[in-house]
Amino acid sequence: MASIYLVRHGQAGFDKLNYDQLSELGFAQGELVGKALAQRGIEAPMVVHGAMQRHRETMQSAQRHWHSFGPIVEMSGFNEFDSDDVIACAFPHFKHKAALGAWLLTQKNRRKAFQELFAKAVERWTSGEHDDDYIESWNNFTGRCTRALEDLITNAAGKNVVVFTSGGPVTAIAQHCLGLSHDKAFELNWTLLNAGISQLLYNREGKVSLASCNEHHHLASAGKQYLTYR
Repeated sequence: MASIYLVRHGQAGFDKLNYDQLSELGFAQGELVGKALAQRGIEAPMVVHGAMQRHRETMQSAQRHWHSFGPIVEMSGFNEFDSDDVIACAFPHFKHKAALGAWLLTQKNRRKAFQELFAKAVERWTSGEHDDDYIESWNNFTGRCTRALEDLITNAAGKNVVVFTSGGPVTAIAQHCLGLSHDKAFELNWTLLNAGISQLLYNREGKVSLASCNEHHHLASAGKQYLTYR
């Protein structure tokens, strides 16, 4: 069997107007991914990244230390869901990011406040009771991610692949492999670390299993400051 390594992107720009870019810490986390791949002797005849800036930047940071890879392919099926839309549908007064930003400035702990708001928005999204409200419903999102995985397995032809993606696709694929409920899937999502690595095993017949999830020794061994979730 061959392996597909799913790498969640490094910490993104929470405090920046454009979230879709790595923070300084996020670039460092990407380099730690590269060092880990190199130390483990992982060779990937194919490398995939989603179509988001933070995916490309994490990959490029990793490649500063990891050089055993083949052609690079962009697959938008591994993109994250539209979190702005998920929030706006649950809290219409935050449809404009400026309004959300202004509210966060009034909060004592901005990251905690955002996490609590986002958790409520995700609960509404995954319930399936308001699917028509969203640009992409939860079921459509998970379907898109599993189709991307199936396409990847077909194109990889039994070879190892490293995929730079986001927490949402990792969650959707883990749910697919383990048969998790929506609630249990997002419980897993909250635990995924920036620049964590999950490993899938697959064969050419399309059978796929989750061998490991959210590996982060490469982060923890470098220092607790590298253990971030958002």
